[in-house]
Amino acid sequence: MELEDIVSQVVELANSFEQKIPVIAAGGIFDGGDIAKFLKLGASGVQMATRFVCTEECDAHINFKQAYINAKEGDITIIKSPVGLPGRVINSPFVEKIKQGLTVPFKCSYKCLKTCDTEKAPYCIAKVLSNASNGKLDQSFVFAGSNAYKCKEIISVKALVENLKNELSSALNSIPAMN
Repeated sequence: MELEDIVSQVVELANSFEQKIPVIAAGGIFDGGDIAKFLKLGASGVQMATRFVCTEECDAHINFKQAYINAKEGDITIIKSPVGLPGRVINSPFVEKIKQGLTVPFKCSYKCLKTCDTEKAPYCIAKVLSNASNGKLDQSFVFAGSNAYKCKEIISVKALVENLKNELSSALNSIPAMN
């Protein structure tokens, strides 16, 4: 099921109540055209994350940001975390090793997640996240949204928001209502 279908169904359900319930669309929203599409479907707003990684104000390591900029469309893949949850990442030699079942030996010093079975886990998620934070991408994952490959430059939040506003304005004037 596509996000558009899910949002339409949730908006329909939310509108069936007397009290106004805001619906926020999230997942794969990248530009003003995407924002316009979901607003026209009845969403009250959208949540965006990926776009803000490649901003000057984001405190992610420059290597992490550069991985987004260097990514190609086919580079985004899904992995399974040590606690069984899926995660979307940019493919890399480290990701491939984990997908092939190779493990990164570790001694758990964090004990951060009850559901993490340190005897069976192929890697320590806390250590991998710490490595990503420190720009050690050869020993970590670059978690990313489905459209991370569309990021092409590092800009200020102000410039990003201005771009989004301009794209939104243009799209709202050109997209027919979808209700």
